[in-house]
Amino acid sequence: MHSLFWKMFFGAWITAVGMVVATVYITHFREFGDPRQEERWEGPALFHETVRNMRMARRHGPESFRHWLQRQPPKVQRQVFAVDQHGRELLGRPLPEDMAPMFERLNFRNRETHMLVQKKPAVGFFVALRGPDSLRVVLIAGQSKETLLLRFLWRNFWPILLLSMLASGAACYWLARYLSRPLDQLRTATRRVAAGELDYRVSPGMPSRNDELADLARDFDSMTAQLQESMAEQRRLIKDVSHELRSPLARLQVALGIARQKDTVGLDAELDKIGKAADYLEDIIADVLSLPVAGTDQRPLDDVVEINSLVGALTEDLKAEADEKQLQFNLESDREEALVATRGSSLTAALENILHNAINYSPSGCTVTVGIVSRDERCHIRVIDSGNGVSEDELKAIFRPFYRTDTARTRESGGFGLGLAIAQRTVLHHGGTISARNVPGAGLCVEINLPLVVINEQ
Repeated sequence: MHSLFWKMFFGAWITAVGMVVATVYITHFREFGDPRQEERWEGPALFHETVRNMRMARRHGPESFRHWLQRQPPKVQRQVFAVDQHGRELLGRPLPEDMAPMFERLNFRNRETHMLVQKKPAVGFFVALRGPDSLRVVLIAGQSKETLLLRFLWRNFWPILLLSMLASGAACYWLARYLSRPLDQLRTATRRVAAGELDYRVSPGMPSRNDELADLARDFDSMTAQLQESMAEQRRLIKDVSHELRSPLARLQVALGIARQKDTVGLDAELDKIGKAADYLEDIIADVLSLPVAGTDQRPLDDVVEINSLVGALTEDLKAEADEKQLQFNLESDREEALVATRGSSLTAALENILHNAINYSPSGCTVTVGIVSRDERCHIRVIDSGNGVSEDELKAIFRPFYRTDTARTRESGGFGLGLAIAQRTVLHHGGTISARNVPGAGLCVEINLPLVVINEQ
């Protein structure tokens, strides 16, 4: 029982039920200690039968009562005791020790008394017979007051307990839900913010609350707002710096072109290095500028692309790069047409980046496998290289901007860590998901899941 809701619910419920049980017990306890409560005795019929035979003894004498008592079963004989005017028990039995005071109280002036005998309610009667004879009779209830209480609980308490459980259960459920709902909303908000939705807010979902949990929700919203603003400012700064870098970079490329037109014998190698460095900076700036400034920088998907044709065209364009490493593409698809909504060439760039990485990290003479599977109105694209894969703790980190694994930090092989980040944002904008996993016997598998466009034919 790890849920806070169920802990609060069962804790409050058990407490409420225990209070009801204690209240009922205390309320009815005194009734069982009062022997005058005839309806609480065991066997009301025995009481009435004893009284009837005492009346007969007034006309026929104590022998009549003794004769009746002799015919009773042992259980009844243990409950009824009678003594004559000489203090002798009619059946010659010894009297219980705590019953003697009760017989002493019975006389012509006090013809009825009540006491506890053997912790059981008992009632005594003084019966005046004809002449100087008299008879004193004591009737003991069959059970003690504790036993009678348990019997009452068994016979009468269960309906009360059931009603109290239903009433307290409903109240405790509402209370636990009232207290735990904001925590569920905070948990959902935490997960969504962790997934990158920095514009998600919690406090609009609890407009009627004005307690500590509502304050916590407002503080959480304030924190995410500041975080969103900080992230937006950081990205905006990167874009501004990138824009500023393009001007001197353009001048550098112009100067490099002029230098190559002049007589630069012996400097061609150095100029080529300068050209590669300039191209590298240009690629970094282009990728940085393609990153959105905020999560709201999304445009509608106003175009449709056929995935099989797109992947085929991309592998054809990358064939020259693959041939340099003697790599082969293995294309697998389960259907001829798979339509996906897109915008411009954004999805093309994302897939091209993933295919380029697969070529880059596959050893020479190996195979890059591309599989396309469509089911449940979703298109699954898998790109599997033949490299060494990525450590398990870095499978999610490779989609972060500027992140590169330890084995991919060189400029020649590792790039600058923006390709998969851009691909992830593009796929999310298309309503899909992207993930990475290691494939035993192969390398890294990057899987893209996109919704298919369903065309209803009439």
